[in-house]
Amino acid sequence: MEWTVEVIKTLCVEYCARCGVEFNAPVAINPALTRALGRCFIRATARTGWHPYKMEFSQTMLKTGTDECIKNVIMHECAHYVATYKTRENHGHDATFKFYCAQIGTTNDGTHFFNFERKPNVKMDAVWRYTLYCEKCGDFLGGRTRNSKILQNIYQYHSNCCHAPVILKKNW
Repeated sequence: MEWTVEVIKTLCVEYCARCGVEFNAPVAINPALTRALGRCFIRATARTGWHPYKMEFSQTMLKTGTDECIKNVIMHECAHYVATYKTRENHGHDATFKFYCAQIGTTNDGTHFFNFERKPNVKMDAVWRYTLYCEKCGDFLGGRTRNSKILQNIYQYHSNCCHAPVILKKNW
C-alpha cells in the first residue's frame, strides 16, 4: 500500500470514529523521526485543558514497515488522540489510554516492546545514509541518518547475531 497523508488521515478518521470522536488534526510524514514510529502532539491551555493538535508518522516506518504494523502504529496514535480529546488530560500509557486502545482495536498499547515488522526485500540502503551489517552473516543490524561517535568507532562493536565485526556502509 502507498502510505500518503490522505490515506493515513482517512484511517485516523475511521479509528477515532470507533470511539465516537471526530478526528480533525493535521497529519504529517516526518523524515526526521527515526526512533519513534509516530507521535501525537498535545498541549494544555488554561481554558480547555489538554487537547491533541497534530500527528506525525515516521517516513522510514511508512517505507519499510508491513501494512499491518503501520496500521497498528496509527491506531496507537489515535488512541492517544481519543484519550486526550475525551478527557482533556494527558494520559501517556495509563489505564485510560489502554481502554481506548482496546476500543480502537490495537494490541500496541505501550505495555511491551512493540515488535516492528519490516516488509520483505526492502533495500535498507535506500532508507538510511549509513547502514550497519554483520560481517559474518550479512544481516542488517541498523541504520543511521547522521554520523556519530558510534559510527566513527565502529571497529569497537560486534554484532549480536554472530559476535562478528560490524560493517559500516555509507549510502551517499
